[in-house]
Amino acid sequence: MIALLDNLKTHLPFSLLDDATFKTIEASSQIAYYPQDTVLIEEKTVPENVYVVIKGIVKAKEGEDLTDVYQNYDVFAAIELIRNKGSKDRYVVTQELICYEIPAEVFLDISKKNKEFKTYFLSTIMERMAFMKEKKNNMKSAEMMVARVDENILHSVCIVDADMPILDALKKLENSRAAAIIVENEFGYGIVTDADLRYYILHKEEDALVTISQIQSYPLISTEEDELLFNVLLLMTEHNIKHLPVVNENEKVIGILELSDLLSSLSHQSHLISVQMERAENIEEVIEAAKRVDVMVTLLHSRGVKSRYIAKMVSEIHKKMYAKLFTFVFPKSWHDHCTLVLLGSEGRGEQILRTDQDNALIFEDGFEPEEKEEMTLKFIEVLDAIGYPRCKGNVMVINPQWSKQVTAYKKDIASWVTAPDYKGLMNMAILFDTYAVAGNIDLFKTLRTYLMSKVKEHKEFLPYFARSIESFESPLGLFSRFIAADKAHKDEIDIKKGALFAIVHGVRALALEHGITKTNTTERIKALNDVGYMNKEDAHDLLETLEVLNSLRLHAQLEKLEAKKELDNYICLRTLGKLERDTLKEALKTVENFKKVVSYHFHLSMVS
Repeated sequence: MIALLDNLKTHLPFSLLDDATFKTIEASSQIAYYPQDTVLIEEKTVPENVYVVIKGIVKAKEGEDLTDVYQNYDVFAAIELIRNKGSKDRYVVTQELICYEIPAEVFLDISKKNKEFKTYFLSTIMERMAFMKEKKNNMKSAEMMVARVDENILHSVCIVDADMPILDALKKLENSRAAAIIVENEFGYGIVTDADLRYYILHKEEDALVTISQIQSYPLISTEEDELLFNVLLLMTEHNIKHLPVVNENEKVIGILELSDLLSSLSHQSHLISVQMERAENIEEVIEAAKRVDVMVTLLHSRGVKSRYIAKMVSEIHKKMYAKLFTFVFPKSWHDHCTLVLLGSEGRGEQILRTDQDNALIFEDGFEPEEKEEMTLKFIEVLDAIGYPRCKGNVMVINPQWSKQVTAYKKDIASWVTAPDYKGLMNMAILFDTYAVAGNIDLFKTLRTYLMSKVKEHKEFLPYFARSIESFESPLGLFSRFIAADKAHKDEIDIKKGALFAIVHGVRALALEHGITKTNTTERIKALNDVGYMNKEDAHDLLETLEVLNSLRLHAQLEKLEAKKELDNYICLRTLGKLERDTLKEALKTVENFKKVVSYHFHLSMVS
């Protein structure tokens, strides 16, 4: 019983209760078993207990209509007790049930003493979701307590002799691009920072300041490599310093830690990875930095950071990664004559975990390097090493379709717009979601301008382009019941096909119609609001729906990543709590409404 209650503590709203309250529940509650077809609560009856499902399924019906399903630590009969009203539903066990039974008087006493606990049951679905995110944001992260000084966060060091003239030391500092000057004295080190240099400027004549040792702060306050970052923060706070030298086991200064970098690293790892990526001097260092992204994503998601913000951080890191790889892999003779572009979810800045490779090269007309096949393969093999699965549709630079000259792309665009077929429409969607990350960006801009002008000339193309929004059925059927149609994925739904694709492609079609060149779906929705197509309320609902769907998918993918399973877009309905299932249902309803709006807007019923 105690072990089961400990598990219950991790689920809202019971996670809001203290240990004393749990002892009360333990002393008064019991674990009960009910066989299939047992009627737990009749209609118009005030229940005697609050039920918490441990194992099994209970369905609530109003007449013959199914109104809800309860499983996996779901709670029911609470609202009826709080409101002291007979149930409008009939609760029936449809899969043999093991549950907690909390007596009504105990539950009501707890609700009276704990307003937050009571309010949770009376709140709306969206209010519960917001509450859950707030709790996640307030969680204390153990990472802050165990993270240590990492060489990748250190700034380079400029070491000078104590008798070096100040101006000579400043020149050396400028050339080394270090954060401060380390002064090597007969007995130990000193340091010269911006504050010391200001003193020199103001007092150099009256104090006859000539050598660097005259303006140093001495003795040096430092820390050891591999020290806990939390301890480093305490040290810097205690001494009110912004630059802290790091020494190795031989007491030699190996770098300088800045307070701004430290604070960023303690909040999450994105800054550290970004710095590591920027400082990478070869392909191996890029690969090492890129492989740390998953750790950052897991941490941010556990803290309740919205998926769109995580995607933005990941996208910025990936842009730096691709720019570095472009420099390291492709010959310098290419750099001014081609553009590396990201496509698909990478192009939209929406890929969080490494799901596939989507990239292309745009070559200047007349530029066709002999070593193209060799270099493009090397590029893809580096992405292989990082952990990117190859695109199943072969939308990669090794495919001549996605590695050619500007004029060839223009010819394709003209064909896709004037004589649309399935493959052409798909390629048009891919090319429209494009971000130029390295090389001669003007080549991409020229192609983007041509694409937008062609669509503007051929408005009749847009309904054919938008029609793909109807490609997949909703996983939500009659009476708000989930439909898991894929036999190979029992109790799972493909959230990408069933919901995300409709939003992404519908918004993409509307953006194309309105001449919006942004690629990110969130930014496109905001732009559609700005141009007056979508009002603020509808835009907000669509953004929140997108957030719910992406968060559920990310959570499922992170679980698969931890279990070392292949990443896909399926989410398991059995592992979702009631709050998540209810929120998912509301999100799917919003998606269906949006599909109807897009269908009506483009008159898709008239498109053959």
